Amino acid sequence: MSWLRAGLMAVLLLTAVVLQLTVLPLFGLPGATPDIVAVTVIGLGFVGGPVRGSVAGFSAGLLLDLAPPADGLLGLSAVVLVVVGYLAGLLGQTERSPLAAVGLTGLLTGGIVLGFALVGGVVADPRVSWDRVPGLLLTQVAYAVVLAPFVLALVTWLWRKVDPPPPRYDVGRA
Repeated sequence: MSWLRAGLMAVLLLTAVVLQLTVLPLFGLPGATPDIVAVTVIGLGFVGGPVRGSVAGFSAGLLLDLAPPADGLLGLSAVVLVVVGYLAGLLGQTERSPLAAVGLTGLLTGGIVLGFALVGGVVADPRVSWDRVPGLLLTQVAYAVVLAPFVLALVTWLWRKVDPPPPRYDVGRA
């Protein structure tokens, strides 16, 4: 079953990266472009745990860094998304309501904006502008909260289809 999970992760991440780079910028929304890759990584972290969340974050970050137009620093997205994938995996180990999962997705996506700004500031990335961070933070969190119910539900449903939980037998009844 681990190969099916790895294949599902690859398909979900590749689809999210293609949508992120080709379809979502066409909407022309104010502020940041909705980050469907981050929401997908967070969803995979929630269902897969910290290790799979880290692998998903690193893979998605590398795909984003290598996909045209690759104008940033190689590995910057991977560094930030691996941390967010790991944190999502840690937070996903406890049962919570769907509303709490959406809220956590918004918080983690806000952490991505701050992480890009901090790491980009440390390595002197010319794309980092601190006066734009509050607006990007606000719009990115809002877009993530809108995307999260759909993406998290899809990721969870597909994850359970690929690897359904073991059946629970009721031994006491005849």
